[in-house]
This record gives sequence, structure tokens and C-alpha cells, in this order.
Amino acid sequence: MKYIKSILMGALAMVSLSACTGDQALPPINKPEALGEASLGNGDWDSPMAAYQAALGTVPHDEFGYDKSEAWVTGYIVGWVNVDISNSNLALAADFTVPAGVNTNIMIASDPNEKDPANIATVQLPSGDVRKALNLQDHPENLGELVTVYGTVGIKYCGQYGVRSVSDYVWGDEGKEPDPNMVLPAGAREFFSVDLTKGMEGFTFDQGTPSQAGFETWKHSSQYGLVATGGKTPAVVTDAMAISPEIDLSHYTQIRLMVHQAGNYFTNSDNFLQMTSTLVREVGSTEWQQLEVPYPPAGNSWTFGNSGYMILDDYAGKKVEIGFRYTSISSLSGTWEIDKVSVAGVYSK
Repeated sequence: MKYIKSILMGALAMVSLSACTGDQALPPINKPEALGEASLGNGDWDSPMAAYQAALGTVPHDEFGYDKSEAWVTGYIVGWVNVDISNSNLALAADFTVPAGVNTNIMIASDPNEKDPANIATVQLPSGDVRKALNLQDHPENLGELVTVYGTVGIKYCGQYGVRSVSDYVWGDEGKEPDPNMVLPAGAREFFSVDLTKGMEGFTFDQGTPSQAGFETWKHSSQYGLVATGGKTPAVVTDAMAISPEIDLSHYTQIRLMVHQAGNYFTNSDNFLQMTSTLVREVGSTEWQQLEVPYPPAGNSWTFGNSGYMILDDYAGKKVEIGFRYTSISSLSGTWEIDKVSVAGVYSK
């Protein structure tokens, strides 16, 4: 048993060196004094945090005092972390030479010649386009380049505060201007969210009067959420609804609805919009209002995507239901899948 235990402990030690671990920061963190005020940022795309701020574990806040743990951070690429030496002590693991021995991380600093680990922010590069573009193993020429990355701040990575789970980047000292259809109003927070793969979550179906008696247009799937289809050609002619539980907007303004969905066999996005609709009505009313969907599915793919935020401002202070209406004709029947629905707004007493 002692022999087996020693093998297991050795294996765990090897695993621990293959990647960096993280610990949550304890805010607030004092602002750095080494940089001028003009060099400091609040994490927005046009005012990114300095790498030195991220290295301190700083977590910026919005005007309502909420943490903005997702932030843009700018700095010069000065090296990488050699996790074969240590995954918890940057003083030992910081490497300023290229090419790098790993492609999973880089280090950034506010000074391109910085060598003091205390002033350096570690940057985690998840697999994907960001890693492919920024890592110093495949691109040693990136050393010394100024980059702005978007990810989670205030958490230690490889023994130093930095930027984890980086999902986007821009060369230069600013991030990307956000898409207004994908950004919540200032102070808005999600207050209703359902994962429909876990169950009906209070949704109900109105199957209407399909051309084939007993046909169920809407069904629940533990893999895809709510699924609507009229079947194969010749399809069942149908007009059916999936209806949300009551959502209380009594204490919210600037309200936004987001739907995560996919649509296939509609041929194109125009057909999807003609044969489906996302609706809202006040509880107790029979009148539905159709909502404008900023980014409908392509209509010919199983790829899920976010709808963009739909505006529910007219229903502030009320209780509402959200409806998803699906129709099909004998010559065309798409399949609509909805796995997540969320509503956000600014709380007002």
C-alpha cells in the first residue's frame, strides 16, 4: 500500500506541474503608485487595465459598485511561465526567452523591459484562436508586442495575479468596442435564468391544432432543451407555442431577454424568422407582442448561438410570460431548439 501511495503521490505531483492553479483575490487592492493616473484603466474596452494593475490583483468596479471581474487588460508580452519548474512561484518559473516551451500562457507587463515578477501579470491562454495567435512557442516574434486581452482578473495564475480564461484580444492598447446588442445596460444584472436541458423549468406547451391529430410539435430533450418540429416532408402543418412561467418584472427597469438557440432545415435565416417568433405578453392578457431578435439562427445549422438582447422595457413593473411560436407548412418544416433563456435588468425598489 505504501508503494502504491507513493506512486499516486508522484503522479499527482507531475500533474500539478503541467498547468497553473488559481486562488481568488481578496478585494479591494490598492491602486499602484508606480504608474501615472493616465496609465490606469477601469477594464472597459477603451480604458483597459494596465498589466501592473492586474498583477496586483485589482478588480475594477462599475458605477453601482459591482465587481467587473471580466475586464480588458493591456501590456507588453515579456515572456512565459515555465510550468515544468513551478506552477506556483513566478520568481522561479518566469522565462523571458523565446521560443517558449509551452503554448498555454504568456506574461505581460506595463514596461516592455520588465523583469521583476511582482510587476508582471500572468495570462492564461485557453485552447482556441487566442492561444494560436498569442503564444510564444509558435510565435516567438510576439515577444515585446503590445496586446490587450479580455478575461477574468483578480485570480492568481501560476502564483501571480493576472488574467485567466482569456476569450479575446486586440493588438495595441485598446480592446474591441462592444456590440450594443450583446451588452447589458449599466447596472443590469441577470435575475431569471433557466437551463432547459435540465427540465421544463416551468415552461408549458400549447400544441395547437396540427394537421395530424395527436401530433406534438414541441417536446423536451435533455440534450437540446425545448425542441419544435413539424416532421419530414410532407410535414405536419402546425402552429404551436412554448410558454414560459410567470416572470416578475415588478422591480426592474431596462430589461433584456436573451435566448440561446439553434435552427436547422429552415434553409436560411429569413425562413426561420418567418416561421418562428419570440413573443411577450403581460400575465392575464391574451395579446402577444413580437420581439425583434438581433441575431437569429442561420436556419441551416445545429450550431447554438445567442439571440442578442431583446428589449422588454415596455413591461417594466409588470409580470410577463415569454412565448416561442413555431409554425410549419407541408413543404417546409424546420427544427427549432432552445436550451437557455435569461432575463436581466436594473433593480429598482
